[in-house]
Amino acid sequence: MQSLQKLRLALSLVLILCLTKSMAESNRWRKSVQLNLHREKNHTKILRSFENQKLRLKEKLDPVTDTTLTSLSVSETSGTKDNLINSHNTEYYVTADFGTPKTQKVTLLLDTASANLLVYSSKFVKASCSLHNGYNSSESLTYQGNGTAFQIQFASQDVLTGILSTDTFTLGDLAVKNQTFAEINTAPQSLCKRSNFDGILGLGLPEIALDGVTTPLENIVDQGLIDEPIFSFFVNRNASDASNGGVLLLGGSDPTLYRGCLTYVPLSKVAFWQITVGQVKIGGKKLCSNCQAIFDVGTSLIIVPCKALKIINQKLGLKKTDLKNGAHIIDCSKVSSLPNIVFNIGWKDFTLTPSDYILNYTGTCVSGFSSLSDCSADQTKTNDDGEDLNEIWVFGDVFFGAFYILFDFGLKLIGIAPKV
Repeated sequence: MQSLQKLRLALSLVLILCLTKSMAESNRWRKSVQLNLHREKNHTKILRSFENQKLRLKEKLDPVTDTTLTSLSVSETSGTKDNLINSHNTEYYVTADFGTPKTQKVTLLLDTASANLLVYSSKFVKASCSLHNGYNSSESLTYQGNGTAFQIQFASQDVLTGILSTDTFTLGDLAVKNQTFAEINTAPQSLCKRSNFDGILGLGLPEIALDGVTTPLENIVDQGLIDEPIFSFFVNRNASDASNGGVLLLGGSDPTLYRGCLTYVPLSKVAFWQITVGQVKIGGKKLCSNCQAIFDVGTSLIIVPCKALKIINQKLGLKKTDLKNGAHIIDCSKVSSLPNIVFNIGWKDFTLTPSDYILNYTGTCVSGFSSLSDCSADQTKTNDDGEDLNEIWVFGDVFFGAFYILFDFGLKLIGIAPKV
């Protein structure tokens, strides 16, 4: 009887704590800005983008540096709540404005695995990239010249060049003054044709910002534009709700968008948004223990080590011949019979169901799991800290699609909860 009473008391305390935290979280945001959603309908382009994204991801994890150029690795409190633009569940964007007055609107790819801001220049767009929008410094009253040269080189050999510039950068209601960003003057035609974005908004930590450029997140906090140094994501992957890509909330979280309490986990390494995952299982089969995982909203799939991918593919009934343009194609009729995948994070289980990790593009179903390397060969590659990059998990949009994710860049924590 006493044990039962203790259990009831413990459950009551957990409930009170959860409600208290939810009430506190609900007061953390006030202002909101809603933006439109775009959905990519070219399935061939989508499948090709997976391979391109993996090349960009490799570059993020092991950036190319140049001693003569600034090398950028790319791929809301009184909070601001922005609806996300969605490219058919493969990439998520927000719209932003550059300069003063706010007349230069661009679309920015969100990326939590880089920390710099970059945008096409208007000259480049006019000459070589006409389907996109660009930044024109001559039209802004707040432009400050910098002129430092930079070069971005992806593992795919795509090279972007330009200069650093400084100006006011506006996200929703937040006008960020004196923000330094990369102004792109040259880029491959192939990148212009296959991308839907005019630039990239890095939401990474200052530790991975290259050339010492102050990150947008640092400026937003330093200028008092938000009260809490946090941001959170609600990513929508509902195919029947094509007008809603989800929400990016700068400066707070919204407890109406998740169930229960957020589970907070400290960063295992202050560089990327990286944590230790206690265990991952599929259908009772263990895939890893105490594995390292990076949260990257700029990557569509969940990137896993080769050993784990082989087990996953076996459980899903996939073969080498099912691999197309960096992603595995699966028979849509088999999805309902596939096993769940369980991630133990912070001593709590988070489950991905088959409908969570299988992407359905109007009858073409794609596995949400891939690898960073060629799994047919041993390609061990380490970073400067000796970590095997091929053993790191990368939680991309497939993971974000199932869970509400909060990033605390003050306390260096990540919060996770099931979405509503």
